[in-house]
Amino acid sequence: MANYCRSPVAEILLKNKYKDKYEFFSAGISPISMANMDPRSLEFLKENNVDHVIHTPKKINSRMLNYFDKILAVDLYVLNKLNLAYPKYRNKFTLLSLQFNDLSIIDPYKFTKDEYVKIMNNIKHISEKINLEEV
Repeated sequence: MANYCRSPVAEILLKNKYKDKYEFFSAGISPISMANMDPRSLEFLKENNVDHVIHTPKKINSRMLNYFDKILAVDLYVLNKLNLAYPKYRNKFTLLSLQFNDLSIIDPYKFTKDEYVKIMNNIKHISEKINLEEV
């Protein structure tokens, strides 16, 4: 949603997994006006051997919607907002966690560190196991 916690982590993990096969770009529906991403996300990435990440929260726009074949929403709230704001692109929108109904990736912004890390681990699991051919 704010392009500050979850989607930047998903973008980086998916880029690392699919280096030469797919292109990923993180954006939010209501980006936060801060530099980089949540420090807890940066710490999580560093603990997972991803260093030197620079991120600027961005708002999704029609150029992105036209360019990308699929738009992966991090949760149902974001998916609903995308469908309402951009109805002509509905066929491009899907949930990142669609193949993993048992994993929650709700917005962890105000969560404790342990709860936050749990969400990040869920994103990591999805990023490692997702079958993008079926999304």
